[in-house]
Amino acid sequence: MVKIERMWTESFRPRTLDEVVGQTDIVERLKQFVRRVDFPHMLFSGPAGVGKTTCAEAIVNEIFPPNERSSNVKRLNASDDRGINVVRQDIKNFARIIPSGSSSYKIIILDEADQMTSDAQHAMRQTMERFNEITRFILICNYSSKIISPIQSRCAIFRFKGLNIDEIKLRLQYIAEKKQLQIDEEALNALYDSSEGDLRQAINALQASASLTSDITVDVVYQVQGYVKPTEVRAALMECLETRPNFSAARKRIQVLMESYGLSGQDIVKHLNRELSRISDDEISESVRFAALSMLSEVDYRIATGSNPQIQLDAFLAKIISVAQKQR
Repeated sequence: MVKIERMWTESFRPRTLDEVVGQTDIVERLKQFVRRVDFPHMLFSGPAGVGKTTCAEAIVNEIFPPNERSSNVKRLNASDDRGINVVRQDIKNFARIIPSGSSSYKIIILDEADQMTSDAQHAMRQTMERFNEITRFILICNYSSKIISPIQSRCAIFRFKGLNIDEIKLRLQYIAEKKQLQIDEEALNALYDSSEGDLRQAINALQASASLTSDITVDVVYQVQGYVKPTEVRAALMECLETRPNFSAARKRIQVLMESYGLSGQDIVKHLNRELSRISDDEISESVRFAALSMLSEVDYRIATGSNPQIQLDAFLAKIISVAQKQR
């Protein structure tokens, strides 16, 4: 029988607050709650892969002994069932039960809470109030603005920030050492770039790369991720910014990227936006950069509303050439 290896995101998930990557200020505040063995309802908000669910699970591990966790903790994902029925049935029925063992309260971890309908959130607010003495809620979301004000006002809000490149690289290096992998600096940078600061995605990419070879290089990372090399996108832009621009060459490069990597028009826009922000001032004037970024936002909107991606990207390249030439 083939042995299936466990996902590294779970194998290397921090078990305690001390092990959490980054989020120093938030972790310190959470430790104070844990030390008091009492805390209010909490709302964790922030981008994906920055430690929100990990912190919630770490709190559970530190507050409850192993034999009491299953009976005193309920985990739900609002994206699976976002309507009012999940509140009336699953959440309310669990919240009303007296905690078991030595625990004075239970915990409900509700992931992707911002996916819940407004009616479901209002019903949950009533449950939070009614069973406050025996049940605490930890709500996890990407956008706190999608959580109704009555719930926000009843929670201690923790806004998680994106992890920086050093924090992510340090964690990836730790995992690589544990798995006896060789990984160079360029590969670490590529993992950070392709994951866009999402540590969970970066770890998944590292595991996928390790399935091919134990010697992880930048080429292996890009191969596994199907991710466009920044140099390829920059080459297309530079065809437009040269003293003698070459529209046909730039257009061809964009077409090749879309066909080779299976990218959509909006994917290309995202990569162009990133490279425009990274090109040095020696290669592009600030006025051309600002104009290009402004045009790119228009292209993004038009593609999103149904315009032909190739026509919009062609127009974008032509406009860059026009603006850059006028600045000379």
